[in-house]
Amino acid sequence: MDIQNIFELGGRDRHRQQRRAQVITFYLKPSKGDIILDVGCAEGFVTSYFLKAGFVIGLELSENSLKIAKQKLDADNVQFIRADATAMPIRASSIDKVTVLEVLEHLPTESKQRLCGEIDRVLRRGGTLIITVPYKEKITYTRCIHCGKLTPLWGHLHSMDEGKVSQLLPQNYALISSCHLLNVEIVSASTIFQHLPFRFWLLLNNLLGKIRKGYWILLQYSKE
Repeated sequence: MDIQNIFELGGRDRHRQQRRAQVITFYLKPSKGDIILDVGCAEGFVTSYFLKAGFVIGLELSENSLKIAKQKLDADNVQFIRADATAMPIRASSIDKVTVLEVLEHLPTESKQRLCGEIDRVLRRGGTLIITVPYKEKITYTRCIHCGKLTPLWGHLHSMDEGKVSQLLPQNYALISSCHLLNVEIVSASTIFQHLPFRFWLLLNNLLGKIRKGYWILLQYSKE
């Protein structure tokens, strides 16, 4: 299956991905003292926004995606690892901040639980966890032309929200903030708002989010 290379997008599609990366980075707040783990980093587009951190690890199973990531992010403080996120080759309590971006909705229930167990193992106490998922998505199925079976579009197996994500985590994870990104062109990619400074854009997004929750949610947790 072909992968989407966000680095090659243009116009509104590229701008939408840039805003998404800015929102994640705003809540993550990378700093020089941080070791950050980006789980399911794909081709490293969002990972590239974390390079103010002391060190960044991108974890990804797709070899093709990692080739792009290594080409695009040639920096001394980033390393990409090909590995299954349910069995990370990372030392316990060695990570300060973890991001899991549009990953959980793709995994079977047992794999989601194992992934969250691995996150808990590698994330230190007091660390930050950022999770993003489509928000209360209506799962759409299409019939496979090869096997004839109904298959979820985009490989999304689950419809998720704050409660379903929080239930996957141990009780010592406190939800400290959340952000809905609206599926509204006027906010995400309309030309009139493309040049707004990020803070003003985010304020507009959050105000409209009180009216309409949108298609995507960011959840920020602290491990207590």
